[in-house]
Amino acid sequence: MMFKYIAAPLIGALIGYCTNYIAVKMLFRPRREKYIFGHKVPLTPGAIPKGKTRLAKAVGDVISNHLVTSEDIESKALNEDTEAAVAERIMKLLKSDIDSGFRAISSSEEEYEMITTNLDYAVTLRMVDAIKNINFADIIKVKGGQIIGEQLGGSMLGMFINPEMIDGILDSISDNIGRYVDDHCYKFLAPEVSRSMEKLRGDNVYDIITGSGVSDEELREKVRDIYRKTIKAVVPELITKMDIAGMVRSKIEDMEVEQLEDMVMEVMAKELTTIVNLGALIGFVLGLINLIF
Repeated sequence: MMFKYIAAPLIGALIGYCTNYIAVKMLFRPRREKYIFGHKVPLTPGAIPKGKTRLAKAVGDVISNHLVTSEDIESKALNEDTEAAVAERIMKLLKSDIDSGFRAISSSEEEYEMITTNLDYAVTLRMVDAIKNINFADIIKVKGGQIIGEQLGGSMLGMFINPEMIDGILDSISDNIGRYVDDHCYKFLAPEVSRSMEKLRGDNVYDIITGSGVSDEELREKVRDIYRKTIKAVVPELITKMDIAGMVRSKIEDMEVEQLEDMVMEVMAKELTTIVNLGALIGFVLGLINLIF
């Protein structure tokens, strides 16, 4: 007699449980299309495998437009703790000798030697070009004539040397010096530049800057200011080029259905189990209501 009263709630609970269990399973099952006599079975594949492309696009758009935006990244990158940590790291790098930076970007001793040699060569060429652009002919003619005139003025020798003779001598000297500079400038400069560059690589940027009168506090604030401007300029462009929506969409589309199911179940297993149990509870309550009324 008692079974008569509990049968309806129990059957309702069983139906509710089974219905929700099947509904949850049908989110992923069957994983592939099923055919009978060449005709596709309705409701195959499951809801998520069937709509995987649409799901991938929706998830990508939500993440890109609402969860990972340039404003979010900027706010994280520019908060006080992050900014201070980055500034401290940059200050530490500035205090390292320049040579350690060259070694850091070199994968081997040979590459390090190649980088420093090429740098010395480039600096030497720049200095050679600068020296060759100096008009030594005019300097020698003007200043040389002026100095000779001052030295010989009023002397016995000055009475026998006229301005035309001085100009001729200076013309010859200036022409020879010009050719000599063109032919031998690099040879003389290269060793000196190499020694100077080697000494410079032993210095650090921090000492060079603070040695010019900039205080540690001023330099640190300048570093933070450059960091802030860089983040504001780079992050929006970086987010656009990264195409987070496309990246997420591609990842989901490339996933096997089994992987996608495992990922969802890893996150939602408890919630999906609750839905199944809720179906049993609702079925039980409906059974009781049916019994009462």
